[in-house]
Amino acid sequence: MWKSYRKFLIITLLLGVVLFFSGWVILKFTKLVSFHPGYLYLLIAYLVFSWIIQYSLYRYVQKRLAVFNRAFMALTGLKLLVLIVAMIIMAFSVPEIFKYLLIEMLALYLIFSVIEIRDILRFMKK
Repeated sequence: MWKSYRKFLIITLLLGVVLFFSGWVILKFTKLVSFHPGYLYLLIAYLVFSWIIQYSLYRYVQKRLAVFNRAFMALTGLKLLVLIVAMIIMAFSVPEIFKYLLIEMLALYLIFSVIEIRDILRFMKK
């Protein structure tokens, strides 16, 4: 479990660094929006949240398949609920950049979901 999880941590950390630098380049050279620390905080928070969820899924894979299926659905629902609450908090705390943070959160969700699901399926096959 630890070898696969460590590989997941490294891949997602590298992806986070690539996303940060690509976002920095876009913000620096296009002048679409100005830089706000919220972009970086959202990336870091999503990365840590993804690590916690994935660790939980690794633990459930080691149990029976029926337990994993329920846990996977529950953790996915929990993740979506936390993301909705985070969006509501962002809407009230930083309304001037909310739409950009919302787009970033959607992109992070899509990108990380592909990596998380592919990784857990690969781990289940072992």
